[in-house]
Amino acid sequence: MKMLSSRQKNILAKLLESNQFVTIEFLAKWQDVSARTVRYDMDKIDEAIQPFGAAIHRMPGKGVLLRVSDTKRPLLFELAERTTDASDKDSQLLMMGLYMTLKSSFTIQELADVFFLSRSSIQKYMPEVEEWLDSFDLQVVKEAWKGLQVIGTERSIRYALYQMLGEKQTDLERVEQWLAIKGADKELVQSWLRSIQEVRGVQYSETSLAIFCLFLSWWQQQLKTEHYVFVPKDDRHKSRFRLGAIETAIEERTKDSRTRLHESAFLDDLFDQAKVVSYSREAASSDHYEREIAFCRQLLAQVSSVLQTDLESDEKLLHDLTHHVKAAFKRMAQGIEIDNPYTEEIKVRYRAIYEMVFQMTNDMGYRLIAAETAYITMHISAAFERSRNRTFLPTVIVVCSSGLAASSILTTKLEQIEPGFHLISVVNTADLERVLEESEPDFVLTTQELPSSLAPAAKRFRVSPILSDDDKRLIQHEAHKIINRKQLARFNELYEKATLIEPTLFDEKVHRASTSDWREAITLAASPLLEAGYIGRRYIQEMIMSVERNGTYMVFLPRMAFVHAGPENVHKEGISMTVLEQEIDFGDLNPERVDIVIVLAMQEAHNQDFLQLFHYLEDHSSREQLLAKWSGRKDATS
Repeated sequence: MKMLSSRQKNILAKLLESNQFVTIEFLAKWQDVSARTVRYDMDKIDEAIQPFGAAIHRMPGKGVLLRVSDTKRPLLFELAERTTDASDKDSQLLMMGLYMTLKSSFTIQELADVFFLSRSSIQKYMPEVEEWLDSFDLQVVKEAWKGLQVIGTERSIRYALYQMLGEKQTDLERVEQWLAIKGADKELVQSWLRSIQEVRGVQYSETSLAIFCLFLSWWQQQLKTEHYVFVPKDDRHKSRFRLGAIETAIEERTKDSRTRLHESAFLDDLFDQAKVVSYSREAASSDHYEREIAFCRQLLAQVSSVLQTDLESDEKLLHDLTHHVKAAFKRMAQGIEIDNPYTEEIKVRYRAIYEMVFQMTNDMGYRLIAAETAYITMHISAAFERSRNRTFLPTVIVVCSSGLAASSILTTKLEQIEPGFHLISVVNTADLERVLEESEPDFVLTTQELPSSLAPAAKRFRVSPILSDDDKRLIQHEAHKIINRKQLARFNELYEKATLIEPTLFDEKVHRASTSDWREAITLAASPLLEAGYIGRRYIQEMIMSVERNGTYMVFLPRMAFVHAGPENVHKEGISMTVLEQEIDFGDLNPERVDIVIVLAMQEAHNQDFLQLFHYLEDHSSREQLLAKWSGRKDATS
């Protein structure tokens, strides 16, 4: 479905409210844009509503009228009211900055034409675009008879362009149109990229290849106009470069050996830091990266000690991690941030290992952004699962009274489910109470209904002996969740910097609420932060979607749900705690009983606060002391 901007949604809502023609001039004045911009918006709206069987009828002299059936009208209202993606404005600013960087000179009118905005709107956006470009050491200047121009060193311009092309909001197809790349030129660049991948023994991601295709097409034009790069001596540490057929292209397009050296050094660095999907073993060991290897070995040694497994001897992990880290260090040195679409999911599903990576690398003197931390977490988590370490596996009791055949097939099926389990015992109903007294299982699997008096404290699941797909999914989710909790608890136990100091990021009070619906519980818990301006409204929906997508991994402590989303809709860091009047079933898949919801509105720079908060609330006495303190306050709200 086509995404609509905030303005286009406003226009759609206005058309839905009207049962007669509305003039373009009225809509333009209402939205403070040009009539031309509104006509462009109409094209986008028309395209978005076609799947609903709706259309915009245009009549010269009268205006526009929305035609939609009564049955589909509510769907269009939902489309118009749907919260606009937080990146809507940022994407517009990004694309404007990209266009301005690509062009040698431009005018306000040209920008207005390209982005279908009025001149006044462009001028309103310009300060923010200039601030964005300033982060790359670029400036917008006005030149007589030429209009506006983006100036800076050639190196700064190239890094700015490369990073902007890599932003997730960038419309690469639109950039290709701006560059007007000819078919032959595109084929040439694609042949260069195949050559580079062959020489380096790597396969770049599709996104990386698309970015390089655009960048190299633009780069050719820079060389034609003799815009060459200068790379400082400290950054020219290689004696040879792996650029394949591009080396020939550089020789043909440059004048002297010094220029060729700088151009080669710059491009080689870019290809070093790009995302790859595979590489040959020779490619991983062809160069010596002492710092990167030392970093990986130190990190793996520390993680191994916490997870009680030997990750250091996993050669695949060491090669994979070194290959990623050498690119990450390049990006860090050049201020280039990579996007990781799995960051928030990793924070939820593998929180323990994510926290280890963040804290340990930070203690080693490396301040990694969340995306880089998440990628390293993915490598380590994969290796840990390959190791088949049984230290943190959940303990299980199987209750089966229907016979040996049923218990046999159930335990056999259970052994085939990853990540695995410690099976304490297979018992009948009569022996369950005795076995529970002798052991404390993480959960109980039963093939029949159990009396409520049995296993009241242990979580229990009723399953079919042959384990349906739903059964497998449910107990696998529970197993991963328990492993995550045990790992987090162990790291918290060993983490020397954590203290029992009361967290300082709570808003003024601990709140109380009453609801039986977990989605409403998140909304109520987030309301204080929303009202105080800590978060945008979209943040609440993203937290709910995270629970729907990932299940209840975020219930790290009994009865307490730690919910959060990405930092895009966080305006200010804060934490809000809401105590529910009664326990509720939290989540749809494998729900947890919860009576405290903690909303974390945190940007990655404050990641460490999560572990401090977990450490404080894990201690039963400090948790009860905190709740008693806030419950006794006169300004506690309900």
